[in-house]
Amino acid sequence: MDRVDVIVVGQGLAGTALAWQLLRRGRSVLVVDREPPVTSSRIAAGLLTPITGKRLAVSDRWHELLPVAAAFYRDIEAHLGVNFFHALPCVRLFAYEIEMKQYAKNETAFAELACDPDPPVNPNWFHAPRGGFQMPIAARLDTATYLDASREYFQRLGCYRRFDLKPSADIALSADMVTVPPLGVSASKLVFCQGFDGSTNPYFSDVKFEAAKGEILTLRIPGLAEKRVMNRGVWLAPDGAELWRAGATYSWEPLDCEPTTTGRDEILTRLSAYLKLPVEVVGHAAAVRPILADRHPVIRWYPAHPRIGFFNGLGSKGSLLAPHAAGLCAVECG
Repeated sequence: MDRVDVIVVGQGLAGTALAWQLLRRGRSVLVVDREPPVTSSRIAAGLLTPITGKRLAVSDRWHELLPVAAAFYRDIEAHLGVNFFHALPCVRLFAYEIEMKQYAKNETAFAELACDPDPPVNPNWFHAPRGGFQMPIAARLDTATYLDASREYFQRLGCYRRFDLKPSADIALSADMVTVPPLGVSASKLVFCQGFDGSTNPYFSDVKFEAAKGEILTLRIPGLAEKRVMNRGVWLAPDGAELWRAGATYSWEPLDCEPTTTGRDEILTRLSAYLKLPVEVVGHAAAVRPILADRHPVIRWYPAHPRIGFFNGLGSKGSLLAPHAAGLCAVECG
């Protein structure tokens, strides 16, 4: 029977960040993932922007969380020799006059987080009659590259296994350890980082999810040379030569990973309200965001056996929240 300090179940944004934070603290880890073809972490845009929402509010704890996230991702980039975290300004275009008034009301408080678009928005590419503002301090995490590079590293270390762990069948508990007999491994702690799959975890059935399905398109847009993320109702993010990601939708039923014509049409309709160039849809994906009822990440331990943990609920800001929250979880793992 092999022994590690912590078994991490799930290799999305939460599980990957937790594994890295544990390894950085000198803990031994086994990451277990069932490798579904589509997850919310893998299709996420990975945008880190300071001013969000209809009310144009600064993201909660932005000034604390961004430095932590940037240092975390850049440290891993340097360790792996792979680039996936990019400084990337974002332009928010005003769709309604009320947004203009809200921005004018808050502009002084935004300070260095907002400025006039520089360079100005190109009128040949975008319809922006009400103008907008630029967030110069913003970034994008290429989530798929980050997760793939991390998985390859964990595999090289021998601390990764592909396995569809069933919480009710594959775990044996004793006073001083958690054992996964099918894998022949035991640990001091086991932490579930399952995303939306955690909604059916029998150890944490009292955790309330308010998950939302999101759909994202990959587009080819010839002639669009914009280098920033653009946003007006839906965001548009550069993704390589002539390729862009656009999204995202929010829907509450059905909660599945099936792309829909409705979702596709919604994104394209909203995009056409400000993008003047023709687009070609070359990809379409959908997944379920693991949003919890209180809208905040949760770190919990199973009351009847506190060696079983739960780290979940990063929601739509997972790229920003994961490093800090995973650090807290790693500390609680001992």
